[in-house]
Amino acid sequence: MSRTRVALFIVLMLVAAAHSSAQSSTPDPLEAGFRAIQNGDADTAASVFRAALARNPREPRLLFGAGVAAHLQGKEHDAMSLLKQALQYEPRLTQAAAILGEVAYHEGDLDLAIKTYEGALKYAPANLAIRERLEAWRTEAALPQSSQALKDDRFAIMFDGPVQEKLAARATSVLGAAFWRIGKALGAYPSAPINVILYSERQFRDITGAPEWSDGGFDGQVRMPVRGASQNLQEFDRVLTHELTHAMLKSLAPRNVPVWLNEGLAMHFEGRDGLRAERQLAAAHLFVPLAVLRTSFSGLDAGQAALAYEESAFATRALIDRAGLSGIGLLLQDLDAGQSIEQAIERFGVTFPAFEADLMRRVGASH
Repeated sequence: MSRTRVALFIVLMLVAAAHSSAQSSTPDPLEAGFRAIQNGDADTAASVFRAALARNPREPRLLFGAGVAAHLQGKEHDAMSLLKQALQYEPRLTQAAAILGEVAYHEGDLDLAIKTYEGALKYAPANLAIRERLEAWRTEAALPQSSQALKDDRFAIMFDGPVQEKLAARATSVLGAAFWRIGKALGAYPSAPINVILYSERQFRDITGAPEWSDGGFDGQVRMPVRGASQNLQEFDRVLTHELTHAMLKSLAPRNVPVWLNEGLAMHFEGRDGLRAERQLAAAHLFVPLAVLRTSFSGLDAGQAALAYEESAFATRALIDRAGLSGIGLLLQDLDAGQSIEQAIERFGVTFPAFEADLMRRVGASH
């Protein structure tokens, strides 16, 4: 499963606060930039802030806004650079620190995440959200870490001990084959290396906070519990391929991919049968509006999650049947270019409401 950032709600609240502050100080272009962010138009926001920074390159709130826009565009390296500059010129800008810490953590830089939040608390000691997040990261940093690694040009697999070493060697082979298969199907291959970390079950739960029904995670790095993996290598391969798909999608289309499609593609490439999912949904006459499945499944209970995954597999299979995998590659390009799923799907001769209505009809669900 792909895990949504724990502090996303906090970040959005901070962005809203920055917008309010922008309106009361210098309304132009801060107001225009943050209004575009609130409207979900990261490209316009980036353009507004870029033009303003050309005139005033050391203005912290402009750098902050540009960093937020870059983050929403999926340009995490640029976002980190801009947010660091914002804090360099104004260390008290807690909003910038909040987002920089999250981005750094999900890019695998735990040290920077911790240092950023430690710095933020010097100026905002009463910020409970940042304090709690920092405590969680410190706990992760204190856990026994994977001390060995297998590396090649595409993957770095971290592990501990001889049992995990055997699994890491297998993972290298599984990941390599799946990487080329998925890339060929989608018509693109990520260039950035992908980190994979093998954990004990307890480490995985403590670090990720994942629900009990989760058997793997991707939050910028692939995280895998390995309990019992040696006795069920086929399941190990399946989960590994599932999480690799999330990692590749994050690199190929870092924004605008709804979770149902992200999970559906991960299940497709792991070998899940979308037709079986359709039969199960039809037997129960169940269908949840896809808008409900646009964001993370991590807050669902086991039963709700099972339904969400089945529907994601079914909807994605239907989309692949209509567009082909090469078409899905084009769809991902459109999404990354800033289109919504409702806009992007129209290149295949169907509106989103019509696509969804057909899915409901096929499983016998009522409106």
